[in-house]
Amino acid sequence: MKMKKNLVVGVVPIKRTFTDMVSAVEQKNLFQARLKEITPAEVTLVDIEDVAENGILREYSQLDAVAAKLKANKVDALFMPHCDFGCEEVVGRLGSMMKVPVLVWGNRDPLPNPGGRDRDTQCGTLASTKCLQRYGVPFSYIINSDVAGEKLRKGFNDFCAVANVVKSFNRMRILMVGGRPQPFLSVMTNEDELLSRFGIEVTPWGSTAVVAATKKVLADRLDEVKAVAAEYASKVDVSLMSEQAQLNQAALRIAIEDKVDACDIDGVALECWSMLPPELGITGCQVIGMLSDMGIPTACEADILGAISGVMMSAATLGREPMFFSDITVRNAEDDNVELLWHCGPYPVSLCDSRCKPGISKVGQGAFHLKNGPITVCRFDMLNGNYTFFSGEGEGVDGPAKGGTYVWFKVDNWEDWEEKIVFGPYIHHVAGAFGNYSQILTEACKYMNGVTADPMRPVKKVLG
Repeated sequence: MKMKKNLVVGVVPIKRTFTDMVSAVEQKNLFQARLKEITPAEVTLVDIEDVAENGILREYSQLDAVAAKLKANKVDALFMPHCDFGCEEVVGRLGSMMKVPVLVWGNRDPLPNPGGRDRDTQCGTLASTKCLQRYGVPFSYIINSDVAGEKLRKGFNDFCAVANVVKSFNRMRILMVGGRPQPFLSVMTNEDELLSRFGIEVTPWGSTAVVAATKKVLADRLDEVKAVAAEYASKVDVSLMSEQAQLNQAALRIAIEDKVDACDIDGVALECWSMLPPELGITGCQVIGMLSDMGIPTACEADILGAISGVMMSAATLGREPMFFSDITVRNAEDDNVELLWHCGPYPVSLCDSRCKPGISKVGQGAFHLKNGPITVCRFDMLNGNYTFFSGEGEGVDGPAKGGTYVWFKVDNWEDWEEKIVFGPYIHHVAGAFGNYSQILTEACKYMNGVTADPMRPVKKVLG
């Protein structure tokens, strides 16, 4: 699975006007060599070699040329590694000009030089971060640390993930397939507010049009439909499904994929169980799983905020992990801190535990449990015009068997979790992914004006 859009990060080394240029260039070369090793494959770096002497920003007069270069390359984020004390004036000003996520870091200095001036890199980053705050520019920070160390590697990778969440949030497009099921008041949202405040656009696709598009795919592209159905059957026990049900499922997936491409969609909210069975004889459960496995985060039950949560969850993984959409359902009777994450059958097959063979019901509901391992869940939600973003981490563990798709989720103290969900206010729907992403999701909120971060546990303010 790949990221839908490549992330572009501008790299602007910073130095003081009067400090030694030779030493600054040495530091810049160290940064660049390290970045070649640690930059995620999904990220493109843009330098300023052609617009600033030695590719280093050091004075106010260079700002317009540097900003123009970065804007021309449409950078999504800005990394300003300090070669020495740096210049807080240009850091603050460039950050305010670019209006993208900003990362500050400096290489840890060696032992003091008794015969001359040190680089004083840490001193400079402390000045620069204060200046960014004076300009009202939100920023991320990695502790002053060795260029070859783990803190820089992890911190820079986490910052790229943060910037990717922010990019995914800005101007997001959600496809609403069908309508909201009548009983589901909990998934109501305000489309006008999403668009006017955050630029998030909901594209509706009515039930009649969805069914018609699916039937047209069946009629006009049968060979393609059969190939999709066969590929799915190679991974899943489909013995309970009729051949026609398998074809209908494959055709629905293709129809939604076509609509996603045509409308530049980032995530999908699907009316999965009320509109499809009467017309196609299937639910949308494993179509949701298929789409999520393809890198198209998809939520059940026309949950628009759930789909937004899924897009942000996927972005935090840099698109490397498929998200799964889940109900929070039952506490384990034998362990108070283990909760059943479950849904009728929409989880991606790629996440199935290797110890079990995934299956599917006759109407398209997946039947398997997920692998064990670290899991992050999140929920973007609102009430009375207040938007909050919850995230928390736990562990997928073994537990009693259950129909549908499920994973037992162990946390530190479930009673705290339940209190948070009830009074958050959140609902029973969450987006999940394997890995630890709560800090990334929390950090991203500082760049999303109008969204309050609400992590289950406090996270560090520095990355890495």
